[in-house]
Amino acid sequence: MASQRLTDKSALAQQPAKDDLLMVVDASDTTGSASGTSKKIEARNVIAIESVSLSSAQIQALHTTPIELIAAPGSGFAIQVHSVLVNNTYVSSTETNRRTGIIAYGTPANFSNEILRIESWMRNVAASNSQYPANGFTFNTVSDNQPLKIVTDAAITGDFTSVINIGYTIIKL
Repeated sequence: MASQRLTDKSALAQQPAKDDLLMVVDASDTTGSASGTSKKIEARNVIAIESVSLSSAQIQALHTTPIELIAAPGSGFAIQVHSVLVNNTYVSSTETNRRTGIIAYGTPANFSNEILRIESWMRNVAASNSQYPANGFTFNTVSDNQPLKIVTDAAITGDFTSVINIGYTIIKL
């Protein structure tokens, strides 16, 4: 119905097809109203981006205190990761040991669903940089309703901060 509010419509019970249309409000286009203009977009063009900032203290504690990057999506859904870019900012001291950041599904007690590694994370680097994890994505199992977290294989002593940028989609299983 043309006069029905979007919030009153029924929910789509599966993943949208790539040519399904979604409604968005373009806040930068105020020709429709002061809060934005309604527009359409094809579902294939929608990927969520999550940016998680990690302080030096958080990075140094990752071996014992994993950080959640994306929350669990709910029963019957999974996080499908498309890309990861890690922007590192050198602060004052380098990491001299070979330490690996591990991005995986699940909780620390059951961290078997590793999808990628940040090898030699900032090892002997005294400058800011960006890293694409080198080994690509590895999916061992489908992870129903599991968060995406990062942990390290051993304690990091270097002093740097990072922003982890993740392109992902929540998929229905």
